[in-house]
Amino acid sequence: MNLGTIQHLYTHAGPFVTVHMDVSRDTEVAPQQLESRWTTASHELESVGVDRALIDQLGERVHQVPGVPGEARRTLVAVDTIVFDDVRAGHSIWPEVTSLSPLPDLAGWLHQVDGQLSFVLVTADREGADIDFYRASSKPDPEHEEVHGQNLHITKVPQGDWAQKEFQQTAENVWRKNARDVADAVRHVTSAHRPRIVLVAGDVRARTEIASALDGLSSEITQLDAGGRAAGSSTEALWAQVQEVLASLEAHDEQEISDRLQEATNRGSGATLGLDDTLDALVQGKVERLVLDLQAAREIGVRPAKHPGLALPASAGEADELPADEVLVAAGAATDAQLSVLPAAQTKGGGIAALLRWDS
Repeated sequence: MNLGTIQHLYTHAGPFVTVHMDVSRDTEVAPQQLESRWTTASHELESVGVDRALIDQLGERVHQVPGVPGEARRTLVAVDTIVFDDVRAGHSIWPEVTSLSPLPDLAGWLHQVDGQLSFVLVTADREGADIDFYRASSKPDPEHEEVHGQNLHITKVPQGDWAQKEFQQTAENVWRKNARDVADAVRHVTSAHRPRIVLVAGDVRARTEIASALDGLSSEITQLDAGGRAAGSSTEALWAQVQEVLASLEAHDEQEISDRLQEATNRGSGATLGLDDTLDALVQGKVERLVLDLQAAREIGVRPAKHPGLALPASAGEADELPADEVLVAAGAATDAQLSVLPAAQTKGGGIAALLRWDS
């Protein structure tokens, strides 16, 4: 992910209140369980001096219906008021967080966000398509657009009659024109949002025509054979295939990052391994991509005073020691670095590594 998207958080002086909680509404008892956990969390925040009005503001957000199906996590960051609020669908094994500290504790949120790919899902028939842009599979609130092409009303004509051949030619021209209209709409969406992949599902003829009309698109195009616009089409089968394609793509991207890191390490340039070298590279603005095992990194302490030049909020710069994951993410955000979360075995460097924009 691009850490620059959370750069605005670190323009605040701090300290920061972070809340990362399971806000699922997938069982009858979920609201009561959330209320119990929030009562405990709010007492913890009050005990460390967080203002009661801010705690109440956080509580209102925590209790809002998440608006996503199934399991969900809400992440909140606040200073004098809430400056970050994000809900993600999906299961997470990362523990809940309620903290007041010099830097936001975003590890749980980053675990959910990492590897999430933006995509366009096109569900087509021969008359048009539904086009949905998803920022991530964990953000099931797409931007929706519909394309309504020409509807060719069929009049039965004798098989082999000249009118039958003329009708067939007319039908094919209409279907092709409808596919081009859908493709034009998809190009507009991809130009605005630059998704990682475009998935085309639905009628075989329609999706083939659309994919052909999208030739040369900057985003990857994949056809799906599940789902469609017709009544009775399986939404479950469609989304199972969507998730399968996205998982394969995420695995490919992770392997590519791991291979790049290994190649740069073997070459002796273009990468850093370990905390100190990576922090030095961040000070110089050289880091293109942080490659972190967040759990391993948070078990290592950083003394900001030993790394002058790190772009950190005032409250962090004055701290004695901070978790390395929080410092690395903050410094990476300040320099628009990317982040990939990988196990320590793949990141080398004890779970802390980076790919560089340039090497000295």
